[in-house]
Amino acid sequence: MDMKAQLEALREHAHTLEDTIEDLDYQIERAIHAIAAATDDVGHAIMVLTERQKTQAGFMFELGKATAQIEDLENRIREQDERGVERLVTQQWEAKTPAIQEDHLDWLRPVLDAPGPERRDIARDERHPRREAEERMLDEMHREDREPEDYLDWWKP
Repeated sequence: MDMKAQLEALREHAHTLEDTIEDLDYQIERAIHAIAAATDDVGHAIMVLTERQKTQAGFMFELGKATAQIEDLENRIREQDERGVERLVTQQWEAKTPAIQEDHLDWLRPVLDAPGPERRDIARDERHPRREAEERMLDEMHREDREPEDYLDWWKP
């Protein structure tokens, strides 16, 4: 069953539920008038009234679910239709644009291929002052997997 047929079936189901809810609403209204006029057995009329209200609430819940399914299905159908249009527009755009053979990162290749400065040549004083703090933090992080007794400063009063 394709999505459009499924959507039509859901719409028919929702319409049927709406008609049933309207019929129950009419029966509830008749029961209320019967209670107000005291023409029928009041106990029976109240029992019919509560039963119809419970049934109507169930149908309203089902109608809400059907409406949500209808909206979801409509969105999916719309997105599917838009996807086809988007694909067509993209293909037309790709056909119009010329194929570019150049590499836009050619200017970066010499920089990447050039030998970098040696880290070992940098003296400790020339390094950034935060570097020592970073190294200390890394040391602290790596010792977290050890027990506190395994390192000396675990007990600080």
